[in-house]
Amino acid sequence: MMVSVSLEERDQRQERASGSLQLVVMLCVGVAYAAIAFLLYGGVYLHRPNVLTWPPEYQLHLVFNFICLAAVTHFAWSVHGQIDRKLAETVFVAILVHGLLAFFILGGRWYFSRPILLTNFLVSLIVGVMVVLLKHRISGPRVALVRPLAIDIKLSRHLGEVITSPTADLSKYDIVLVSFTEGVSTEWARALSRAMLAGCQVRHVGEYIEDVRGAVSLEHFELDQISNVSLVSYRPLKRLIDVVAVIFVLPLALTIIFLGALAVFLSMGWPVFFVQERVGLAGKPFRMWKLRTMRPAAPGEAHRAAVKGDNRITRTGAFLRRFRIDELPQLWNVLRGEMSLIGPRPEAVPFHEEYVRDVPLYAYRNLVRPGITGWAQVCAPPSANSEEARRKLTYDLFYVKRVSLFLDLQIALRTIWTVTHGSGVR
Repeated sequence: MMVSVSLEERDQRQERASGSLQLVVMLCVGVAYAAIAFLLYGGVYLHRPNVLTWPPEYQLHLVFNFICLAAVTHFAWSVHGQIDRKLAETVFVAILVHGLLAFFILGGRWYFSRPILLTNFLVSLIVGVMVVLLKHRISGPRVALVRPLAIDIKLSRHLGEVITSPTADLSKYDIVLVSFTEGVSTEWARALSRAMLAGCQVRHVGEYIEDVRGAVSLEHFELDQISNVSLVSYRPLKRLIDVVAVIFVLPLALTIIFLGALAVFLSMGWPVFFVQERVGLAGKPFRMWKLRTMRPAAPGEAHRAAVKGDNRITRTGAFLRRFRIDELPQLWNVLRGEMSLIGPRPEAVPFHEEYVRDVPLYAYRNLVRPGITGWAQVCAPPSANSEEARRKLTYDLFYVKRVSLFLDLQIALRTIWTVTHGSGVR
């Protein structure tokens, strides 16, 4: 009983603290909006710095816009779920609220100012995103773990708060995790329905763990987890993005490739390119191009993957690898349709065959085009043996399973960070 009371007291304290912080945020937003009204709306758009001297219809227009801003701010503070879902829903609500305002004003033939409407929408959008990020930074998502759970899933002690009774209040949580071993009882069905109506995100615990780790569990992975619809429907758009992006960066890329090739020629001589047969989409081999970064192999020397501190890598090659300049010739492979900008890295044929023998799931990487960069490249180091390849495979299959424009954008941003900081280079 004492534990139950202490938990309730803790929840009450958290709710009071959240309410107080929300009030402070709303006050700050109100003050900022007042400053914008005086300086921007009044001084720039309407040439009347003193809002109090505005005609009534001007002031009413300002009040309508402030109500929209307050609504978006309140929603951004109270929305449930993970950070990407919160941001997406906040952006949608901002568009919806201000769209309804415009419809209401035009239908009622009220006074309106296009610059003020547009500026206030942008302000609401920025404030909403900042509020979501602020709250997430302060408290993070509140996660509830519903019992009974499947016994084959290893749960972290810090995954979430365990809920054993369907009478518990689930509406205060952002995410409710479930994995029932049997059919859902009437009591739990009602509890989960109330949680979903309150805006909570109800998810399978295994799927949530995948999202947190950014990797699948090879022991629980099955081919039917991959959506054939997402693979097929996104492929034409992905191909269009690849071609347009390559054409856009080609002038700069060709200049950098030329300078890199010149540096390779001056330091190592001819040839300046390294061409190797790799495994691509549907397991078809293709010839992948790179700038040469290693000394030529000695006669009889077995081919092996690069490792950290590899003495075969020249000083020029280390610089090219540091900024991934050696990968730029693969833009030609992208234009030819053999590769994509983003996808699992293509493996050399001997390594691929070895990894498939050790881990048959490795063949599923070939369901998408290989990429110059990928989810595994920004989350895990390159693989040099079967064990490292097995670890990297958990990230590659996560990408194959969740392939989407949003995930590609996330990988692109992480790649820029990785290249800037030079991490993951061998």
